[in-house]
Amino acid sequence: MDNRINIAVIVGVVLTLAFAVTFTQTDNQGISQDEQESPLVKADVHSEMPYKHFSGLEKTVDVVGTATESVEPDTLMIEFGVETVAGTAKEALEQNSEMLLSAIGSLKAAGITDNELSTSRLNIYPVYQSHEDLLTGRYVQEIVGFQASNVLSIETDQLSDAAKIIDLAIENGANRVDFVSFTVSPPMVKSVKESLIEEAVLDAKAKAKIAIKPLNQKIVGVSSVVVNDSGYSPAPMLQRAEMFAGSAPIYSSDQDISVNVNVIFLIADV
Repeated sequence: MDNRINIAVIVGVVLTLAFAVTFTQTDNQGISQDEQESPLVKADVHSEMPYKHFSGLEKTVDVVGTATESVEPDTLMIEFGVETVAGTAKEALEQNSEMLLSAIGSLKAAGITDNELSTSRLNIYPVYQSHEDLLTGRYVQEIVGFQASNVLSIETDQLSDAAKIIDLAIENGANRVDFVSFTVSPPMVKSVKESLIEEAVLDAKAKAKIAIKPLNQKIVGVSSVVVNDSGYSPAPMLQRAEMFAGSAPIYSSDQDISVNVNVIFLIADV
């Protein structure tokens, strides 16, 4: 009997201790949650903090500005040559070389240097003639000779001597003129284009101001600038060789060099 009473007491003590431990843990968890959500934290979470609103949509105006300058050419470019036809390729080339050397000699005597001369094209190809074969009745092609063509290029700053150079070449063996051009040398083109960029940007800005003025907007910044400086091409003059012999003077005209810029301006209310 005493043993049963002792066992019952022990069980009761154990249950009491287990309940006490469980209650303590629950109470501690409640305190921990209260600490995590203190009044100060709650105030920070629910109060309205000052901030700047960014919509992510910028107002812009896209404008193209242009600047152009007329420049006097400083380079003369001429392509001329000799065409010959003979029974054999060797004969055609020999005749061609003789006539071309005569033309080159006259040009050098006029002041054209080796550095201003260069070979542009040299071609030798057969000349065909068609005839009817009496046995078969079919038309066949037969080589009857060879044609040699040699084209030289002249690039010089002697613009005022353009007619003289062409006439000398033709009078001394050349029988074709393929190309005549008054152009601006690459270094000058580069220099002029660089000087035009600022003017083109200012032109774009002026256009933008005109466009946004009725809208009560103002320029507040720049989003991007793209420079297009490819606005130049020489003006060629193509003529046949026979039109230059005894020709009138040839005059060059100014060449336009342009620069375009695409500017995207940021705008805002006035």
